[in-house]
Amino acid sequence: MYGYRDTLKEKRKRRKVRIAFLIISSLTALLIFIAYALFFSGWFSVKQIQINGYEEISEAEIKNLIDGYLNKKYLLNYIKPFSNIMFANSETIEEFLQEIFPIIEKVNVDKQLLTKNLIIELNEREAIGIWCKSESDKCFYFDREGIMFKSALRFSGEIFLVIEDARGRDFNLTDTFDDKELFKKISLTKNILDELKLIGYSNFFLPKGSFDFWVKTKEGWYIYMDKENDVRTQLVALKKFLEEKISAGRRQNLQYIDLRVNNRIYYK
Repeated sequence: MYGYRDTLKEKRKRRKVRIAFLIISSLTALLIFIAYALFFSGWFSVKQIQINGYEEISEAEIKNLIDGYLNKKYLLNYIKPFSNIMFANSETIEEFLQEIFPIIEKVNVDKQLLTKNLIIELNEREAIGIWCKSESDKCFYFDREGIMFKSALRFSGEIFLVIEDARGRDFNLTDTFDDKELFKKISLTKNILDELKLIGYSNFFLPKGSFDFWVKTKEGWYIYMDKENDVRTQLVALKKFLEEKISAGRRQNLQYIDLRVNNRIYYK
Protein backbone atom coordinates (compact mmCIF):
# COMPACT_ATOMS: atom_id res chain seq x y z
CA MET A 1 0.00 0.00 0.00
CA TYR A 2 2.76 2.38 0.97
CA GLY A 3 4.72 1.49 -2.16
CA TYR A 4 1.73 2.39 -4.34
CA ARG A 5 1.35 5.76 -2.63
CA ASP A 6 5.03 6.53 -3.03
CA THR A 7 4.85 5.66 -6.73
CA LEU A 8 1.78 7.87 -7.22
CA LYS A 9 3.45 10.70 -5.34
CA GLU A 10 6.56 10.38 -7.48
CA LYS A 11 4.49 10.46 -10.68
CA ARG A 12 2.70 13.61 -9.54
CA LYS A 13 6.00 15.22 -8.68
CA ARG A 14 7.48 14.39 -12.10
CA ARG A 15 4.32 15.70 -13.74
CA LYS A 16 4.61 19.01 -11.89
CA VAL A 17 8.25 19.27 -12.90
CA ARG A 18 7.35 18.66 -16.56
CA ILE A 19 4.58 21.26 -16.41
CA ALA A 20 6.88 23.79 -14.74
CA PHE A 21 9.56 23.06 -17.33
CA LEU A 22 7.07 23.54 -20.17
CA ILE A 23 5.82 26.81 -18.68
CA ILE A 24 9.33 28.17 -18.12
CA SER A 25 10.44 27.02 -21.57
CA SER A 26 7.38 28.59 -23.18
CA LEU A 27 7.86 31.87 -21.32
CA THR A 28 11.56 31.92 -22.18
CA ALA A 29 10.80 31.25 -25.83
CA LEU A 30 8.14 33.95 -25.79
CA LEU A 31 10.52 36.48 -24.23
CA ILE A 32 13.22 35.60 -26.77
CA PHE A 33 10.71 35.99 -29.58
CA ILE A 34 9.49 39.35 -28.24
CA ALA A 35 13.08 40.59 -27.85
CA TYR A 36 13.89 39.44 -31.37
CA ALA A 37 10.73 41.01 -32.79
CA LEU A 38 11.29 44.34 -31.02
CA PHE A 39 15.03 44.83 -31.35
CA PHE A 40 16.51 42.55 -34.02
CA SER A 41 13.89 41.66 -36.62
CA GLY A 42 13.43 45.15 -38.04
CA TRP A 43 9.65 44.62 -38.10
CA PHE A 44 9.06 47.78 -36.04
CA SER A 45 12.02 49.85 -37.24
CA VAL A 46 11.41 53.43 -38.39
CA LYS A 47 11.10 53.22 -42.16
CA GLN A 48 11.08 56.85 -43.23
CA ILE A 49 11.66 60.33 -41.80
CA GLN A 50 9.63 63.08 -43.45
CA ILE A 51 10.46 66.71 -42.63
CA ASN A 52 8.15 69.61 -43.46
CA GLY A 53 8.44 73.37 -42.93
CA TYR A 54 12.22 73.83 -43.14
CA GLU A 55 13.67 76.77 -45.07
CA GLU A 56 16.91 77.96 -43.48
CA ILE A 57 17.83 74.62 -41.93
CA SER A 58 19.27 71.84 -44.06
CA GLU A 59 17.04 68.77 -44.33
CA ALA A 60 20.15 66.57 -44.36
CA GLU A 61 21.34 68.05 -41.04
CA ILE A 62 18.02 67.31 -39.37
CA LYS A 63 17.90 63.76 -40.72
CA ASN A 64 21.48 63.07 -39.62
CA LEU A 65 20.68 64.18 -36.08
CA ILE A 66 17.53 62.07 -35.91
CA ASP A 67 19.35 59.08 -37.41
CA GLY A 68 22.01 59.46 -34.72
CA TYR A 69 19.32 59.32 -32.04
CA LEU A 70 17.52 56.34 -33.61
CA ASN A 71 20.72 54.35 -34.10
CA LYS A 72 22.22 54.93 -30.66
CA LYS A 73 23.27 51.53 -29.26
CA TYR A 74 22.91 50.15 -25.74
CA LEU A 75 23.74 46.89 -23.91
CA LEU A 76 27.25 46.28 -25.24
CA ASN A 77 26.35 47.94 -28.55
CA TYR A 78 23.86 45.22 -29.46
CA ILE A 79 20.50 46.95 -29.10
CA LYS A 80 19.17 50.12 -30.75
CA PRO A 81 15.91 50.60 -28.82
CA PHE A 82 14.96 53.97 -30.33
CA SER A 83 15.05 52.62 -33.87
CA ASN A 84 11.78 50.94 -32.89
CA ILE A 85 8.89 53.26 -33.78
CA MET A 86 7.21 52.42 -30.46
CA PHE A 87 10.22 53.42 -28.37
CA ALA A 88 11.30 56.52 -30.31
CA ASN A 89 10.43 59.42 -27.99
CA SER A 90 8.75 62.35 -29.76
CA GLU A 91 9.42 64.82 -26.93
CA THR A 92 13.12 63.95 -26.82
CA ILE A 93 13.46 64.55 -30.57
CA GLU A 94 11.58 67.86 -30.32
CA GLU A 95 13.76 69.04 -27.43
CA PHE A 96 17.14 68.30 -28.99
CA LEU A 97 16.12 69.78 -32.36
CA GLN A 98 15.13 73.07 -30.71
CA GLU A 99 18.30 73.04 -28.61
CA ILE A 100 20.59 72.50 -31.60
CA PHE A 101 18.65 74.77 -33.98
CA PRO A 102 17.54 77.96 -32.13
CA ILE A 103 15.89 79.09 -35.37
CA ILE A 104 13.15 76.49 -34.75
CA GLU A 105 10.22 78.17 -33.01
CA LYS A 106 7.96 75.12 -32.88
CA VAL A 107 8.42 71.46 -33.78
CA ASN A 108 6.05 68.52 -33.67
CA VAL A 109 7.04 64.87 -34.13
CA ASP A 110 4.23 62.57 -35.22
CA LYS A 111 4.86 58.81 -34.91
CA GLN A 112 2.80 56.88 -37.46
CA LEU A 113 2.72 53.38 -36.03
CA LEU A 114 1.05 51.66 -38.98
CA THR A 115 3.46 52.93 -41.62
CA LYS A 116 6.35 53.21 -39.12
CA ASN A 117 7.17 56.72 -40.34
CA LEU A 118 8.25 59.82 -38.41
CA ILE A 119 6.67 63.08 -39.62
CA ILE A 120 8.53 66.20 -38.43
CA GLU A 121 6.64 69.51 -38.71
CA LEU A 122 8.79 72.63 -38.22
CA ASN A 123 8.03 76.33 -37.79
CA GLU A 124 11.12 78.50 -38.16
CA ARG A 125 11.46 81.86 -36.47
CA GLU A 126 10.97 84.90 -38.69
CA ALA A 127 13.60 87.60 -38.34
CA ILE A 128 12.20 91.09 -37.76
CA GLY A 129 15.49 92.72 -36.83
CA ILE A 130 19.18 92.56 -35.97
CA TRP A 131 20.59 93.15 -32.50
CA CYS A 132 24.20 94.36 -32.31
CA LYS A 133 26.50 95.06 -29.41
CA SER A 134 28.03 98.51 -29.96
CA GLU A 135 31.75 98.63 -30.70
CA SER A 136 31.65 94.92 -31.50
CA ASP A 137 30.89 92.63 -34.44
CA LYS A 138 28.51 90.61 -32.28
CA CYS A 139 25.09 90.68 -33.98
CA PHE A 140 22.09 88.34 -34.00
CA TYR A 141 18.80 88.13 -35.84
CA PHE A 142 15.83 88.28 -33.48
CA ASP A 143 12.14 87.42 -33.85
CA ARG A 144 8.94 89.20 -32.77
CA GLU A 145 9.44 87.93 -29.20
CA GLY A 146 12.94 89.42 -29.01
CA ILE A 147 14.62 85.99 -29.08
CA MET A 148 18.05 85.94 -30.74
CA PHE A 149 18.34 82.87 -32.92
CA LYS A 150 21.00 83.34 -35.61
CA SER A 151 24.28 85.21 -36.09
CA ALA A 152 24.05 88.22 -38.40
CA LEU A 153 26.29 90.71 -40.15
CA ARG A 154 26.16 94.33 -39.07
CA PHE A 155 24.38 96.66 -41.50
CA SER A 156 21.97 99.59 -41.54
CA GLY A 157 18.68 99.96 -43.33
CA GLU A 158 14.91 99.95 -43.15
CA ILE A 159 14.35 96.33 -44.19
CA PHE A 160 15.23 95.12 -40.70
CA LEU A 161 14.90 96.80 -37.34
CA VAL A 162 18.60 97.29 -36.49
CA ILE A 163 19.35 97.93 -32.81
CA GLU A 164 22.76 99.11 -31.57
CA ASP A 165 23.06 98.29 -27.87
CA ALA A 166 25.62 100.34 -25.92
CA ARG A 167 24.27 99.55 -22.44
CA GLY A 168 27.20 97.26 -21.67
CA ARG A 169 25.03 94.16 -21.33
CA ASP A 170 26.26 90.95 -22.88
CA PHE A 171 23.92 88.76 -24.90
CA ASN A 172 24.27 85.51 -26.79
CA LEU A 173 22.44 83.17 -29.10
CA THR A 174 19.01 82.08 -27.70
CA ASP A 175 18.92 85.05 -25.28
CA THR A 176 15.80 87.22 -25.09
CA PHE A 177 15.87 91.02 -24.89
CA ASP A 178 15.92 91.91 -21.20
CA ASP A 179 13.47 94.87 -21.27
CA LYS A 180 10.20 93.79 -22.91
CA GLU A 181 8.55 97.19 -22.53
CA LEU A 182 11.46 98.94 -24.25
CA PHE A 183 11.47 96.29 -26.97
CA LYS A 184 7.76 96.90 -27.64
CA LYS A 185 8.28 100.67 -27.83
CA ILE A 186 11.16 100.30 -30.30
CA SER A 187 9.12 97.96 -32.52
CA LEU A 188 6.16 100.33 -32.36
CA THR A 189 8.38 103.29 -33.27
CA LYS A 190 9.61 101.52 -36.40
CA ASN A 191 6.06 100.64 -37.44
CA ILE A 192 4.81 104.20 -36.96
CA LEU A 193 7.79 105.69 -38.80
CA ASP A 194 7.03 103.35 -41.71
CA GLU A 195 3.34 104.25 -41.54
CA LEU A 196 3.84 108.03 -41.42
CA LYS A 197 6.63 107.92 -44.02
CA LEU A 198 8.14 110.63 -41.89
CA ILE A 199 11.84 110.27 -42.57
CA GLY A 200 14.32 107.60 -43.57
CA TYR A 201 16.16 105.93 -40.70
CA SER A 202 19.12 103.58 -40.48
CA ASN A 203 19.10 102.10 -36.98
CA PHE A 204 18.04 102.42 -33.35
CA PHE A 205 20.52 103.13 -30.58
CA LEU A 206 20.34 102.26 -26.86
CA PRO A 207 22.70 104.63 -25.01
CA LYS A 208 24.68 103.55 -21.96
CA GLY A 209 23.20 104.42 -18.58
CA SER A 210 19.83 105.49 -19.98
CA PHE A 211 16.31 104.13 -20.43
CA ASP A 212 15.81 106.26 -23.56
CA PHE A 213 16.38 105.16 -27.12
CA TRP A 214 17.53 107.08 -30.16
CA VAL A 215 16.65 106.76 -33.83
CA LYS A 216 19.43 107.55 -36.27
CA THR A 217 18.05 109.10 -39.45
CA LYS A 218 19.52 108.65 -42.90
CA GLU A 219 20.24 112.39 -42.85
CA GLY A 220 22.69 111.75 -40.01
CA TRP A 221 20.86 113.32 -37.06
CA TYR A 222 19.15 111.56 -34.15
CA ILE A 223 15.62 111.47 -32.74
CA TYR A 224 15.69 111.15 -28.94
CA MET A 225 12.71 109.13 -27.67
CA ASP A 226 11.38 108.44 -24.18
CA LYS A 227 10.02 104.94 -23.57
CA GLU A 228 7.74 106.20 -20.77
CA ASN A 229 5.75 108.53 -23.06
CA ASP A 230 3.33 107.60 -25.82
CA VAL A 231 5.31 106.81 -28.98
CA ARG A 232 2.67 107.87 -31.49
CA THR A 233 2.17 111.22 -29.75
CA GLN A 234 5.92 111.90 -29.89
CA LEU A 235 6.20 111.02 -33.58
CA VAL A 236 3.08 112.91 -34.67
CA ALA A 237 4.51 115.97 -32.91
CA LEU A 238 7.80 115.40 -34.74
CA LYS A 239 6.01 115.20 -38.10
CA LYS A 240 4.25 118.50 -37.48
CA PHE A 241 7.47 120.10 -36.25
CA LEU A 242 9.41 119.07 -39.36
CA GLU A 243 6.66 120.24 -41.70
CA GLU A 244 6.17 123.61 -40.02
CA LYS A 245 9.46 124.57 -38.38
CA ILE A 246 12.46 122.97 -40.08
CA SER A 247 12.79 122.66 -43.83
CA ALA A 248 14.77 119.90 -45.53
CA GLY A 249 17.56 122.37 -46.24
CA ARG A 250 17.91 123.39 -42.59
CA ARG A 251 18.09 119.76 -41.49
CA GLN A 252 21.52 119.35 -43.09
CA ASN A 253 23.20 120.84 -40.01
CA LEU A 254 20.85 119.23 -37.50
CA GLN A 255 22.39 117.07 -34.77
CA TYR A 256 19.29 115.88 -32.93
CA ILE A 257 15.61 116.48 -32.15
CA ASP A 258 14.67 115.68 -28.56
CA LEU A 259 11.09 114.46 -27.95
CA ARG A 260 11.58 113.21 -24.39
CA VAL A 261 9.77 116.07 -22.63
CA ASN A 262 5.98 116.21 -22.92
CA ASN A 263 4.68 119.09 -25.05
CA ARG A 264 8.23 120.27 -25.71
CA ILE A 265 10.61 119.72 -28.62
CA TYR A 266 14.28 120.59 -28.34
CA TYR A 267 16.74 120.48 -31.18
CA LYS A 268 20.28 121.39 -32.06
